Amino acid sequence: MLLLNVVGIIAYRTKVVDKNGGRQFSNFVLEIVTPVLVVNAYSEVEYEFRLVVNMLWTFLIAAISYVVAITAAYLLIRRKAGRETEIERFSVIYSNCGFMGIPLASAILGNEGVFYTTAFLSVFFCFAWTHGIMLLTGQHDRKALLKKLCSPTMIGIVIGLLLFFFRIPLPDLLEKTFGYVASMNTPMAMVASGISVAQADLFHALKNPRVYYVSAVKLLIVPLLLGLLFLPLGFIPQEIRLVVLLLMAAPSAAMCTLQCQKHSMNDAYASHIFAVTTLVSMLTMPLVVKLFTWAAEKF
Repeated sequence: MLLLNVVGIIAYRTKVVDKNGGRQFSNFVLEIVTPVLVVNAYSEVEYEFRLVVNMLWTFLIAAISYVVAITAAYLLIRRKAGRETEIERFSVIYSNCGFMGIPLASAILGNEGVFYTTAFLSVFFCFAWTHGIMLLTGQHDRKALLKKLCSPTMIGIVIGLLLFFFRIPLPDLLEKTFGYVASMNTPMAMVASGISVAQADLFHALKNPRVYYVSAVKLLIVPLLLGLLFLPLGFIPQEIRLVVLLLMAAPSAAMCTLQCQKHSMNDAYASHIFAVTTLVSMLTMPLVVKLFTWAAEKF
């Protein structure tokens, strides 16, 4: 995945793709590939009562995880003159869970991992478009929340759930087509992420010690806190705890930069945090997962 990020960076630096092309590339992944992946995952997972129970567990511990992340962000990112406190807190709390989480969950746990990820994304959208927008702007954007709840990914989740619960099989031709499109998700998402990283001034970002602190809180401190919280919860299947931990340990959300651009905030600083956390997460995410699985075996 790191090498796929590098492909995206090279494509942007060599002007094969420009800024507008990168945005279109990202939109294609988010608006077409990801919803198809979600529907495909639901259609390929056989109905089991166990999965329904696990989905409810995912909703619960995802919500608890955001409460923990919000509390940690307010305690560890203190308000001080000259700091972009709102941007830093948002970057610590909300991750690029849709863009990077789905391919990672798919790689580790297959379609069942995507199944749990979609439950997590539902909670993410509710928190990010209520608390997240209020944190950044001080406004409660109900229209934005409603629009996001009608996004292709959420529509894909609804269609997938209908297929899952009513056990409706996809026609063979459609199933093959969906399979081809779904297989594009990981490479395209990682290349698009690399294009986004290439647009940030990495040299300037790497000189800012504050970015390293925010990155450490986002990628290590919050995931490790959650890992410690999840360890005693042995009655919840480990794959659910692992997926939620993985999604919370993902790099900062690109949504922060987009919202800063929309509301005339410091989008350059938001993009610096996004770029550094995206690169560093290639090391920290496997580390967090490895530590948690090792500790779970010992606990």
